[in-house]
Amino acid sequence: MELGQSREDYLECLLMLEENGKIRSVDVAKKMNVSKPSVNKAMNVLKEYGFISQENYGDIHLTENGRALAENILNRHRTLRGFLLEVLKVEASQAEEDACKIEHVLSEETFIKLSNFYHSYQNHE
Repeated sequence: MELGQSREDYLECLLMLEENGKIRSVDVAKKMNVSKPSVNKAMNVLKEYGFISQENYGDIHLTENGRALAENILNRHRTLRGFLLEVLKVEASQAEEDACKIEHVLSEETFIKLSNFYHSYQNHE
């Protein structure tokens, strides 16, 4: 299933917010720098996919499937950011920006090979 970059970004944001406690729409809007109506629209789509549960205007909760997908997306992001920072020595803000873009378009095969290389690099440093 192809969610698209925007929805994947929302899932990633939800997981990060969940680490700090409750997930509220207003916090999602603030973190992603979008309007609350945009968040509500995205949450309705994620709810249709079964990735979140939310009562009307209540806290947002990741479902088991939503959490698994969000963890995968966040892992891709962190691995790519680390590779860019540590291996390629890209400046931190640029590495963050590039990782966010690359995580959505990189094939699974290429990501696995890059991830294996990165972890091997870390172990040999």
